[in-house]
Amino acid sequence: MDRQLQEGYSHFLENYFENHKELFENITNQQSPDTMLVTCSDSRINPALLLNAQPGELFIVRNIGNSIPPFEPAKGSTQAAVEYGVNALNIKKLVILGHSNCGACAHLYHQHKDGEPKLIHVDEWLKYLQPAKGSAILEVSNSTIDKNIFEVTEKHNVVLSLQRLMTYPYIQQRIENGQIELIGWWYNIGTGEIENYNYSTHQFEKINPVN
Repeated sequence: MDRQLQEGYSHFLENYFENHKELFENITNQQSPDTMLVTCSDSRINPALLLNAQPGELFIVRNIGNSIPPFEPAKGSTQAAVEYGVNALNIKKLVILGHSNCGACAHLYHQHKDGEPKLIHVDEWLKYLQPAKGSAILEVSNSTIDKNIFEVTEKHNVVLSLQRLMTYPYIQQRIENGQIELIGWWYNIGTGEIENYNYSTHQFEKINPVN
């Protein structure tokens, strides 16, 4: 076994697990998270660390580009996870967490060069993000100020996923009944700041820390 992985596991057992035995005993046979979070597979994103959450508090789904595909039965694991989180776990808040310097969004603008590996599965998956690219290009081209096309694309991608979630019939019903809240966040890796999508203004606004 890899030495680094083994040392990491040992540290977990001797420190975190040892100090939270009661917590793990309580969640051994069940989970009842209040929040579901769909985020990117990017190694720099750690939702539990970001939200100071303990095991059992977040139902987390990760994929390339934190994307929600259109509602199509049996299409893939992301849809299955959303369905389970909403209908089986009865989560109350569903957060789409995008982030700065997203490789998936940047890849939408990448021109393949000879000698580079062909990422056929990535390219196929990123077709789900293409509408966000189109919206971003339109916004940047119509803007009177300089904007970062990649950041704009990342934020449009969050909004796109929120819009798609609203087409899922069981989510539509829960929204109408006030049983679920859909939240869109964009996380700046370098500053630690999170911006929340405001449905009224259609803008992302910085979240102020609670004093």
